[in-house]
Amino acid sequence: MNKLIYVLVLFISNNLISQTEIDWLKLRDVYYKSEYREDVDGYFQTPYFGETVELLDNKEVIITGYMLTLAPDEGIYVLSQNPYADCFFCGYGGPESAIELRLKPGHDSFFMDELVTVVGILRLNRLDVSSGVYIMDNAIAIKK
Repeated sequence: MNKLIYVLVLFISNNLISQTEIDWLKLRDVYYKSEYREDVDGYFQTPYFGETVELLDNKEVIITGYMLTLAPDEGIYVLSQNPYADCFFCGYGGPESAIELRLKPGHDSFFMDELVTVVGILRLNRLDVSSGVYIMDNAIAIKK
């Protein structure tokens, strides 16, 4: 019985520390270069990520921000460094100040600008012009 408890504690503690906690400053380590893309028949601002951000690609991360409920009926949510009410993309933010969320099924409903902490797999998007620079898959949002 003691071995079972030890294994459970080890498993739970590994899951709790397996995420990398990140902040919005770290995600600023990106620059953009205008490049011609045949698939869109035009120029596109291609993101190039710094070393610290590259290390996060396809890793489980945890970050806190404001939930933007852009089209909840269609499952379109964005986590932002800034609240929507403060013009989340004006002044302070660029594409790197928002993360497109792909929430796990059965998630809670959220209010616009609700402060949440999100855990999920961070993907760096270099190619899909219809998605954000950062995408978080299998995301779970925890209300603050």
